[in-house]
Amino acid sequence: MSRIRTFLERMADCFEENSGFVLLFFFVNFATLAWSVIHKHEFLLCIEYGLTLFFPIMILTYICYRHLPPSLFKALKVIAFVICFIPFAIEFFVMLNYRALIGSGIVNAILETNEKETIEFIKMYVTLPEIVGLIVLVAAIVFAAKKNLWSKFHFETKLIAPVFNAVMILSFVVAVPTAVCYSNFVSEEMLPIQRLTNATITAVNNMRAYHRLANKITNDVKITENNSEIKNIVFILGESTNRNHMHLYGYYLPNTPYLDEMSANGDIAVFRDIISPHSTTVAVLSELFTFCDHESERPWYDYNNLIDIMNAAGYKTHWLSNQESSGSWGSVAQVYADHSNVHEFTRLRDSMEDTGILDEELFPLLDNAMAERTGDKNFFVLHLMGGHGLYYNRYPYSFNKFTGKDIKLNVSEQFKSVVAEYDNALLYNDYVVKSIIDRFKDEEAIVFYVPDHGEAVYDEGSVSGHIEENPNRHMIEIPMIVWASDAFKAKYPEKWKAVMEAVNRPYMTDDMIHTMLDVADVKTEDYNPKKSVINSAFDATRPRIFNHLDYEKQILGGNTEQVFEVNDSYLQ
Repeated sequence: MSRIRTFLERMADCFEENSGFVLLFFFVNFATLAWSVIHKHEFLLCIEYGLTLFFPIMILTYICYRHLPPSLFKALKVIAFVICFIPFAIEFFVMLNYRALIGSGIVNAILETNEKETIEFIKMYVTLPEIVGLIVLVAAIVFAAKKNLWSKFHFETKLIAPVFNAVMILSFVVAVPTAVCYSNFVSEEMLPIQRLTNATITAVNNMRAYHRLANKITNDVKITENNSEIKNIVFILGESTNRNHMHLYGYYLPNTPYLDEMSANGDIAVFRDIISPHSTTVAVLSELFTFCDHESERPWYDYNNLIDIMNAAGYKTHWLSNQESSGSWGSVAQVYADHSNVHEFTRLRDSMEDTGILDEELFPLLDNAMAERTGDKNFFVLHLMGGHGLYYNRYPYSFNKFTGKDIKLNVSEQFKSVVAEYDNALLYNDYVVKSIIDRFKDEEAIVFYVPDHGEAVYDEGSVSGHIEENPNRHMIEIPMIVWASDAFKAKYPEKWKAVMEAVNRPYMTDDMIHTMLDVADVKTEDYNPKKSVINSAFDATRPRIFNHLDYEKQILGGNTEQVFEVNDSYLQ
C-alpha cells in the first residue's frame, strides 16, 4: 500500500507541474470523440472513453517527466501537441459541419478535389464566423505558446491530491477492461490522429484500386447470353440529387415542371423508393456499374463493369461528362471513361473558371456523338454536375426562380438562401434531363436517370452536403426515372410494362448493373434476376444496408446508433 501511495503522490506532483499540458493534450485528443458520443446520448460511454484515454496520457507524461531531461521533455510536449492538434482541427471542422468523425470518405473527397472545387468548398462552408474563430484560435495558441501558459497553469498538490488519486484509480479500473473489450477501437480509432491515418491509408488504397481497374485487361468478360437489339440505351448519371427536394416527389416548390408534365402524361416511370449505396460519388461508382454490392466478398475492382460488358455485347459505348476528366489520384469515373469507345469532357482537371460549367455544355457533345454513331447499338452515359455545391454555380441566371422567402424550413435566413439555390439547381436539372430525353424522341431508345447519391440541404438542422460517416436519409434517397420512346414501346411493350410495374419496389442502386443488363438482354455469370428491379423474380425482401446501417430500421427509422464505426466495405 505504501508503494501505491508513494506512486500516487509522485503522479500528483507530476500533474501539478504539467496539468496545463495534460488537460490541453487530453482535450485535443478527446473533444471530437466526446462530441460524437454525446450526440448519440451515450453519456456513460463518454465517461468510460474519457477515463480510458486519461490514464495512458497521465502515465506517459509521468514516465517522461521522471526520466527525461527537462529541455527534452519540454520539446517533446510541444511536438506531441502539434502532431495531435492538426488532425483534431481537421476533425473538428468535419464534426462542426457534418456531425461525424473523420473517415475515408472525407479523405477520399479531399484527394479527389481539385483547386477549383476546393475554392467552392471553402466558399460554401467557411463563412465569416469560421474565419474569425480560426484567427482567434490560432492567435490564442501562439500567445499561449509564447507565454508558456501551460507551464504556468497548475494546481496545488494538496488541494487536488484526493480528487486526482480517485480519478487515477478509477481510470485504471475502467481503462484496463475497456482496452481489452474494445481493443481494436482503442488501438486504431480512439484518437483523431489514428482515425485520420487509417482513413488516409484506406483512401490511398482505394485510389490504387482505381489504377488496378484502369490497367485491367477487359477481354475476360464472359457473356453467357446476348439477345441485345435495343439501338440506344442512355444512362444519365446525376449528381447530389435529393428526391425530397423535387416537386415530382411531393416537394412544395414547383422545380420539376417538365418531369411533372411527362409523369402526368404517362411518359416516364417514376420510381418511388430508391436509395444509393453510399453518399459519395467515388464509393457509389465503385458499385453502381459493377457487380460488387454490400454482400460481396471480393474487391469491387475484381468484378466486370457495365462499360466492358456493353462493349463485349456489341454496343458502341460513349462516356460524356461535365465532371472533370481526371485527378491527381485518378477516379472511378475516369476508369469507366477510358474503357468507353468514346469519351469526351467539358472540362479539364484543375480548370480555374470563376463559375461552374453548366450541364447544357454536354448537349453539343451528345449531338456530335449521336451524329457520329457507328453500328446499330449505342450505349451512352452522361455524367452531370447536377446539384453539386456550390449550388448557385449549377444554373444560369434565368433559372434563379426561388429565393430564401420561398423556403419553409425552420432555419436561418442564410441557410434558406442556400436551400433556394439548391432548389434552383434542381429546376435547371429538370430542364437538362428533359433536353437529353428530347434528343431521343425520334429514336428507338430507353433513358435512365439515376443520380449517384442525394444531398442534405439543412433538412434536419444545420447539416448540409453529403458524407459517408454520418448519413441521414436525404443523402441517399434519390430519384430514379425511366423514359422510353414510342418506337421502343412499340417494339418492346413487355419491357416497358415491366418497368411501369416496378415503380413502387424498394431498391438500392448497388444492384443497378443487373437491371441494366436485364433491359439490354445481356447476361453474364454474375447476373442475378433477383437483383433486377424490373424482373418478375426480383427479391424485394433484400435488406438495404448503408454503411452497416439498415436503411428501413435505422436510417429511415432514425435509430442510427453508429457512433464511431467507419465503413470501408466497398474498398475491401
